[in-house]
Amino acid sequence: MTEEPKTHVFLKPCGCLVCAVLNVPRMFSALAKAQRYAEKHGETYQLMETQAVREMEWRCPEHKVKKLGL
Repeated sequence: MTEEPKTHVFLKPCGCLVCAVLNVPRMFSALAKAQRYAEKHGETYQLMETQAVREMEWRCPEHKVKKLGL
């Protein structure tokens, strides 16, 4: 059984997930673009287990409430 690759995750300052890129060679050009964009816009970076990314909320609590109209 092969190990699942990790995922590069970029988050806005509020905590919303902006971009998730698998750590595989065919995605390196997309990763480079995401890193340049993140640097320009003050986003943070994390390398996470892919399953954890699948299970996480993509919106921060503040924006999740706004989307629901509460």
